[in-house]
Amino acid sequence: MSFVSPMMAKVLPEDFDGAPGGNWIAEEKFDGHRIVVSVEDRAADLFGGRAVTAWSRYGIERSLPPHIRDAFQELPTGTYDGELLVPGERSYGTVVLENSPKLVYVVFDVICLMGKDLTIGGLQVPWTERRGYLAEIFRKTTGSHPVHLAHVTDLTDRAQVGHLAKEVWDRDGEGLILKNVASLYCPGKRPKNAWYKIKQLRSAVLTVVGFREGTMGPNSVVVLRDDDGVETTVKWKNYEWLDKLQADPKSFMGRKLRIEFQEKTADGSYRHPRWDRWEDE
Repeated sequence: MSFVSPMMAKVLPEDFDGAPGGNWIAEEKFDGHRIVVSVEDRAADLFGGRAVTAWSRYGIERSLPPHIRDAFQELPTGTYDGELLVPGERSYGTVVLENSPKLVYVVFDVICLMGKDLTIGGLQVPWTERRGYLAEIFRKTTGSHPVHLAHVTDLTDRAQVGHLAKEVWDRDGEGLILKNVASLYCPGKRPKNAWYKIKQLRSAVLTVVGFREGTMGPNSVVVLRDDDGVETTVKWKNYEWLDKLQADPKSFMGRKLRIEFQEKTADGSYRHPRWDRWEDE
């Protein structure tokens, strides 16, 4: 089985009106590592059993601890999409060696099942049917099983989204994923009106101290420093601001830029920083 790039979610738009109507569900967005796992019948050999192969979202092969691999060998052949995590910890805890026995894998989709391609390029099976297959597969397992099925909540109105997100954030979780029940699985894509993500963001004001080359060209990455001396970088918001910088780089040095970020790590670093706005505008 070859690697399949996982489907991605867009940021929830402010005018989202997918609920009510019973057309959307919510899952918790876990703070772990997105992992695609393939289970195949092993070619005839001395040991039999099934071959389990795992990849990161970027297609880099990953090793799984024995208790996770053994649990996957109990599942039907196919390709599963989910999150590898340590319950109650951040994503960086996933690669800490002593956490290996605590790792669990939460399945939230199935890409291929028993030789059948369920994606938009194959049988085009909608989320509701894919979820039905998974529900049957995991019918006898519990949340204590090292590989288990993600819990879903049917959405009835927009206010419910806010309540669910607050519940997750109150226990220090990352956020929510909203899914259209009719959505098809589109490998490597962020299709419209399919999956949306909601994450709690914090903000801080930092000082521009320099620039670096990035994908948008020279000086397209802004180097920022906070009052404690911690540095981070963000991309320019758009080419309009980048053009202004190229015309007069010195004028931006020392300006205060507000950023949004997910959290500060133990060493003071900013996780997932992004441009918000100039503080003097």
